[in-house]
Amino acid sequence: MKKSELQSAEEKFRFYREMRNEFNEKAREVQDEIKLLREERKKLFEEMKKEKEIRDSIVSQMKEHKKGRDELREKFKNMIEFVKEKRKNINSSLEDELRKIEGEIKKLENELITLPHSVNEENKIIERLRGLRKEREELLKKIEEKREIFGDIENAENEIREIKGKIDKESQIVQELYRDSQEHHERVVESSRKIVYLKEKIGEKEESYKKLKKKADDYHRKMLDMLQKIIEIKGERRKKREEYEKALKDMEEKAKKLSELKDEDVDKLVDGLLKKRKIKYP
Repeated sequence: MKKSELQSAEEKFRFYREMRNEFNEKAREVQDEIKLLREERKKLFEEMKKEKEIRDSIVSQMKEHKKGRDELREKFKNMIEFVKEKRKNINSSLEDELRKIEGEIKKLENELITLPHSVNEENKIIERLRGLRKEREELLKKIEEKREIFGDIENAENEIREIKGKIDKESQIVQELYRDSQEHHERVVESSRKIVYLKEKIGEKEESYKKLKKKADDYHRKMLDMLQKIIEIKGERRKKREEYEKALKDMEEKAKKLSELKDEDVDKLVDGLLKKRKIKYP
């Protein structure tokens, strides 16, 4: 059975409405996915910000310890140079010279006591002893200075060992801080990578949403157009029905006036009305 224009329009209207609803539902699902992706991206931004702050704090601490270590290394270098310079001023033969002079002094003192000498010889020996004793005093001063130098060197070497220990400790702290900063930096990089990925996914989803919404809007327009057509068809039918009812009423009124007419005359009257388009059937 052939469908009427109204039936066809109503079927198309229902089809367009179903398609609109279907694409709107798909668009809503994609919109929900976009919302979830944006929430995840926001969460990652917060985590990345936190990791950056921790990393930067660790890097700041690491810089301070590096600075302290570099200062200790400079001091260590200066102390090494100090010891080298001190060692250059050490005369290793002072003790030998002192023993030699003391031996000579003892020998001359013994000669002066045990052997007979003229006055002139005694004066020479005494003069020689005076000179040797003076040299001995100078050597004793130098040896004392040497001992002081050794004391300075010993103190310096103790300080060098202490500085070396501090340098090692600072280096260890720097290495530990570096490892910690790298761990947090890797987390920052990983979060950044995920954020970029989510941004791409959100872009793809937004494009998909636009396409689905466009299809839904297209079907909505078609549905509205079809609804307008249905209204127009029903309006035309209502108008025809009203004209038909009016024509029947007119005919009835005329029939009352012409109650004496035969059936053939009534048929002619109806045909006349039809020709004048006063009666229209749907």
